[in-house]
Amino acid sequence: MLIFRDQHLTPAQHVAFSRRFGSLETHVISEALLEGYPEIYVISNVVENGKPKGRAYAGTYWHSDLSYMAVPAMGSMMYALQIPEIGGDTMFANMYLAYETLSMGLQRMLDGLSAVHDFGHADQRYFSKRGATARLNEASRKKTPPVEHPVVRTHPTTGRKALFINPGFTSHFVDMTEEESEPLLAYLFQHITQPAFIYRHRWQVNDLVFWDNRCTIHHAIRDYGEETPRHMHRTTICGDKPVPV
Repeated sequence: MLIFRDQHLTPAQHVAFSRRFGSLETHVISEALLEGYPEIYVISNVVENGKPKGRAYAGTYWHSDLSYMAVPAMGSMMYALQIPEIGGDTMFANMYLAYETLSMGLQRMLDGLSAVHDFGHADQRYFSKRGATARLNEASRKKTPPVEHPVVRTHPTTGRKALFINPGFTSHFVDMTEEESEPLLAYLFQHITQPAFIYRHRWQVNDLVFWDNRCTIHHAIRDYGEETPRHMHRTTICGDKPVPV
C-alpha cells in the first residue's frame, strides 16, 4: 500500500496518474461511473436531485477488487472527496502473512486447490440485505459469470505466495460443493482477517490510497449514518491472470 496525503486531483489527473501503472478497467456497474471519465468508479452515498452519484454500499465486506473477473485487478487507487467526521475507515489485510502463518500441512493442501469467485455471491450475501436498489442488474450479472482461480497465487513481481480468496466473492472450492467447502473457508476467512494482519486506514479529505489487490483484501466499514456523506473516486488498474504455486 502507498498512502498520499493532501492531494488535489482533478478526475483527469487521477486517471493520468493511474495510467502510469497500467491500463485501466471500466467497472461492470456502468451507472456508477463518473460522467466523462468511465475509468473512475464512484463509491458514494450522496444523492443529488434524487439521483445517486455513485454506488452506496460498494466494498462493505472483505474482498479483493475484481477477483470475480477472469483477469483480476492489479491495483486500485481511491481518492477521498468527502468523508464522515467519524467512521468510514477502510481495513486492509495482508495476504502474504495470512499464507505464511498457516501450518505447513495446510499450506501444502491449499497449494493444490482452486476456488470459484463470483460477483453474484456478494450480491446474494450482502447486497440483497440492502434492498432492490443495491442489487446487481441483469446486465451486470451476465457480464460477470463465475471464474476459477488458484487458492494460493505467486505474486509476479515479488515471487512471494499469497492467499487469493475472500469472503465477498469466493463461494466454494473447485470440485467441491458449497456445503463441503464451507468449514474450511470459514476457518480461512477467520484466519486472514485477524487483527495481526490488518491495517485500518482513517481517511482524510484528499487522501489518495494505492493498494495491490494481488496480496491484500479490504473492507469498507459502514459505521456512519445514512445521511452522512462519503464520496470517493476509484480507478482500477488491469492485472494479470493469477499464477498458481
